[in-house]
Amino acid sequence: MKASIIVVNWNGRQYLKNCLDSLKGQTFRDFEIVLVDNASTDGSVEFVRQSYPDVNIVQNKENRGFAGGNNDGVKTAKG
Repeated sequence: MKASIIVVNWNGRQYLKNCLDSLKGQTFRDFEIVLVDNASTDGSVEFVRQSYPDVNIVQNKENRGFAGGNNDGVKTAKG
């Protein structure tokens, strides 16, 4: 794995399909996607689990903000 893409989310379910489809549509293939969910209540995690099973999910119990979410994603990232 050469690259990790960290997507920080908070109640952004409506944007996730376009975001993740765009990432998967790249010609560069050697990457992983890490979704860090900051305690969403809009079904974001369930949607990603069902529709994008290869996306690694970090599910925070509280909203840790953009910086905190990225820090949590880095701990899981392999790239």
